[in-house]
Amino acid sequence: MLMPWHGLFSQLLLSDRILIYDDVQLPRGRSLMTRVQIKTDKGSDWLSIPVQRSGQGNQRICDALTGETDWRQQHLARITQAYRKAPFFRGVFDEVVGPIYENESPYLADFLVGSMEVIATVLGVPVPFERSSQGDWAEELSSTDRIVEICRSIGAHDYLSGNGGMDYLNYVPFESHGIRIHYMEYALKAYPQLHGGFTPYLSLIDLLFCVGPDEAVAHLETKPVYWRDWPVQINGRPAPLSALAAGNN
Repeated sequence: MLMPWHGLFSQLLLSDRILIYDDVQLPRGRSLMTRVQIKTDKGSDWLSIPVQRSGQGNQRICDALTGETDWRQQHLARITQAYRKAPFFRGVFDEVVGPIYENESPYLADFLVGSMEVIATVLGVPVPFERSSQGDWAEELSSTDRIVEICRSIGAHDYLSGNGGMDYLNYVPFESHGIRIHYMEYALKAYPQLHGGFTPYLSLIDLLFCVGPDEAVAHLETKPVYWRDWPVQINGRPAPLSALAAGNN
């Protein structure tokens, strides 16, 4: 993901092994993989990376190329405009944002992973990033079977899933191999932001600009919850917390 929101970094800080799943199909259309929100004086706004899609058909994330435009300079200008009055602007821009955009690789995955690595280093994520396109990661399998085999092959007993996994994961093969699936109960702890009241789900650079790298980790308060203990269950499966709110209306 492009400089993702704090919830993902909360997940990474809890992990003993991090594998970037970059040899699967690139999502079609807009997705949170290639765009992220920042906060401006006009409200939330999107930074998006253009991707070369014409004539490419179904392409893997690791094979996709970024568009041949000046999107890097456009992003830098918009970030500067949005955060130039932030308390930690100069240091974060020089140590985080600048190095991210100095990455000139034409490959989308290189830029996305690079953006995550730079931020992870500042936050003190203790383990390196690995990529499924590099090495033997059970590429002959797909979907749940592949994830199970990856976990089994490295001796993992716990899998921290993004909450989107509620839509498709099959729990039986994980359980049969002694692998516990956990979902993330994200804590949206407010912090002082520019441009009005608190807005969650922004790129983590917003947090860094506003509170600084030393204080940022204190805001990444998230706990993993075993899927059987997830507070919202529908037909025996975990469901988004929003389903609980909808049921109360």
